[in-house]
Amino acid sequence: MKINDEQPGCRYTDRECKSKLAGKLLSPLRSSGFQQLRMEDIARHMDISKATLYKYFASKDEIIELLVEDFVGYVEEKDAEDLPNADVPCEKRFRDTFVQTLVIASYRSDAFVKDLRETFPELYGKLESAIGARNERLRQLYEEGMEAGVFIRQNASLLIMQDELIFRNLVDPVYLMKHNLTLMSALFDYYLIKKRQLLANPEEGGDADRAMRERLDRLAMKIMYGGS
Repeated sequence: MKINDEQPGCRYTDRECKSKLAGKLLSPLRSSGFQQLRMEDIARHMDISKATLYKYFASKDEIIELLVEDFVGYVEEKDAEDLPNADVPCEKRFRDTFVQTLVIASYRSDAFVKDLRETFPELYGKLESAIGARNERLRQLYEEGMEAGVFIRQNASLLIMQDELIFRNLVDPVYLMKHNLTLMSALFDYYLIKKRQLLANPEEGGDADRAMRERLDRLAMKIMYGGS
């Protein structure tokens, strides 16, 4: 179904509408990057005509820049919500940041990062700088939880590296197929592993775990079927 050009709130200069359209590219960008995408391919993924696409975006470069700016904004906004808030228990912040790390991994596929580094080095630097700053704040959260006795004392930097490496593989359909895994089950199983690895007194099977399973299942559906 084509987007109605006359739809209220969907003006060609409307930032929110442009972001929603650009978000429809996340699935192809995860799998194959953007260098080979033509404007007609982009229009097809957005479910609009090529003529309408040019009313929203002057070029593919503009779309990629918007996607990176939106994602950097997401990282910084979630940081403000999850990481510095000492009034929120460390256990909840662990769960929230676990989900955020998964979202980052699903966005930062090898194909997309390679194209971004080669074609738009300034945007690549901006994205990596935001994620690097986020990882430093995440390290501080781990250290805070360890000092409080909520988390088991261990190397916080290695915990972050572990998540990045595992999530990068789990969002790769080829890797999952090779190891006879499904994304939904693998995400929740890894959450349980990470919880037992990190928390000094992990509770099993409670409301928090059930809510986390639902949250991860919804995110897995978005990753598998092209959600942003």
